[in-house]
Amino acid sequence: MLKRICLAGLVLVCLAAASFARTPRPVVDLPIPAPGGKQIDLKQYRGKVVLLALITPTCNECVQSLDLFNRLQQEFGPKGFQMVAACVNLNAKNDAGPLVQRYKLNFPVGYLDKPGMMQIADVGGDQKPFVPIVIFIDRTGVVRFQYFGNDPAMKDREKSLRSIVDGLVRQVQRQNP
Repeated sequence: MLKRICLAGLVLVCLAAASFARTPRPVVDLPIPAPGGKQIDLKQYRGKVVLLALITPTCNECVQSLDLFNRLQQEFGPKGFQMVAACVNLNAKNDAGPLVQRYKLNFPVGYLDKPGMMQIADVGGDQKPFVPIVIFIDRTGVVRFQYFGNDPAMKDREKSLRSIVDGLVRQVQRQNP
């Protein structure tokens, strides 16, 4: 009986996780507006591994992750990696520029409205994802992994993100010696 309850619980957890975001999937072709009227086009990074982080400046976990994102860009950038972030809160358009300046970010930061965020993160309208949302895009433009802020993989954020980035970058290096 206990085995059945545990198995049923595991199935429900797996189904809930699977319904949140499909992977692998092609990244959505959606330019991300950036301060100053610019746009971040994820297609421009084809051939590189991209970590797209959807964040809000009022989220402690998001703000704490900014230093990690800077370090990942600095360490893996020369190896074919690109960090990109987008603010996704209600005041995202006004928050992106000051966020870059305040935290001295060394990667592009834009902003998305709710429909854009839902589309790029492959989230249904009735779902309420937790930020930060991290989306790992391989060199061909395919989303390989995606995690929401409340995912168990995000408990040790640095170890998890670093491991995935390193693995994807190593694949690129093996294919392009």
